[in-house]
Amino acid sequence: MSFLSASDSRRVAQALELLGEALCADDEATRERAAEVLLAELAREGAVSQGPILQLLQLSWWPPPVKLAAPALAAVLTGVSRLPADAHEVDDAALLVANLYLAASLPLGALEESLGHARASVRKVAAGAVGRMGPGAVSLLPRLLPMLDDVEPVAGAALESLGSLAPAAPEVALPALFDQVARAEGARQYLALTSLRSLLEDRRREDHPALDLTSLDAVLSSMAEDPQVPIRLEAISLLGLGRLSSLTTVATLRRHLQDESQDVATCAAVALLRVGAPPQEAASFLYQQLMSGDAPAQADAALSLLEGLDAATLARIRDMLEAVAREARGPVRDTVQALLRHAAR
Repeated sequence: MSFLSASDSRRVAQALELLGEALCADDEATRERAAEVLLAELAREGAVSQGPILQLLQLSWWPPPVKLAAPALAAVLTGVSRLPADAHEVDDAALLVANLYLAASLPLGALEESLGHARASVRKVAAGAVGRMGPGAVSLLPRLLPMLDDVEPVAGAALESLGSLAPAAPEVALPALFDQVARAEGARQYLALTSLRSLLEDRRREDHPALDLTSLDAVLSSMAEDPQVPIRLEAISLLGLGRLSSLTTVATLRRHLQDESQDVATCAAVALLRVGAPPQEAASFLYQQLMSGDAPAQADAALSLLEGLDAATLARIRDMLEAVAREARGPVRDTVQALLRHAAR
């Protein structure tokens, strides 16, 4: 397969196509030989096809045989070290490395060592793979946390993995997510918001006590005024998930009942119920949403959020739910009746 190292891009593409077919062959020996050829080229000094090879292996090589997992890991990390950290093939490499660990019980030492590699592309692959490996990689979380202050491509991958592993180690993840919400910017701050909100909602579903988020009140209240709807949604959601709520928080949520985005306004209404504010305003708003027959998407959004409330919170708006159950028709009535049964438990 000398075409892999050819200067003619057409010959390289032809070789990759043939090897891709071989990776999917029924014959195990053929699959292994194709993988060995690709891995050898990936690690070869002077190779120029690292990106396409990484994409091909990530898409077509599953499951990787156990006997090739360790040499494959070494080849992938070697190949990645010759790529810039922001190359999209680096993300393919992170998926591939995670697949290798899932297919074979490789020691975590090589991955932990790669988290401190001199090349940012290797650090990004290692950081990205950790979060894709599931609970088996939780022991690497303490090593991952300092990487939140690494250069941007690496820090973003570390934050994604932190969010993925947070449910398995909330005591480690929560302080770091709080910190990232408070001081990160742009896409990383949004990722921290979504990760923290997801973790808190998981804890609520599992009947864990709500956390005190008052240290984030000022940050979240500021983000609730962001011009971007997704940012406002996440901020408003988090304001409703804390154990203690200040008067400022309640005022922010009440103000957003008038938000230009109906999704944000609906989220604010449910958040008001969650923080224990007097329910009249929120109930009135939600009644209008549920009875908006000419805007079924609004009713669906309200129902989706109401289904996430516990029985005690639903009981606080029983009168409104009963009115909707009497007056509405179709799926809205059926879902509200189910909410009323839940509230009665």
